[in-house]
Amino acid sequence: MAGLMLKFPSGDRIVVNGAVIENVGRGARLRLLTPDTQLLRLRDAINPEATTTPVGRLAHTVQMMLVGELSPDVALSETLANLAVLRNAFVDSEDRACIDQVSAHLQETQFYQALRTLGRLRRKEAELLSVQIR
Repeated sequence: MAGLMLKFPSGDRIVVNGAVIENVGRGARLRLLTPDTQLLRLRDAINPEATTTPVGRLAHTVQMMLVGELSPDVALSETLANLAVLRNAFVDSEDRACIDQVSAHLQETQFYQALRTLGRLRRKEAELLSVQIR
């Protein structure tokens, strides 16, 4: 049986298609069977106050689209434009390939995959700026 397997410890919260779900019992394992479900563990969420860099702000915008707080119809074109500008700031071919992947994920409205890929770019940006990310 295919699907994404989640370990869901007691007290943990996740957002699934915009709905916040909290495990109030003991730890559980869940299998997510529906493809294209938008999912975010709240412990992995980006704090808006920690978005002080261009990639951080972009990642937060993608996160907001992921959890349904920001309409992709409104934010997607601007986010893609900002991503194109960001591509010019990174000169490494791996970083540019990462940006291209993020762009492809966004165009397919695969926000979780875009956010995961942006994580690599956030780490690279932090390294370049010598800034610690959460």
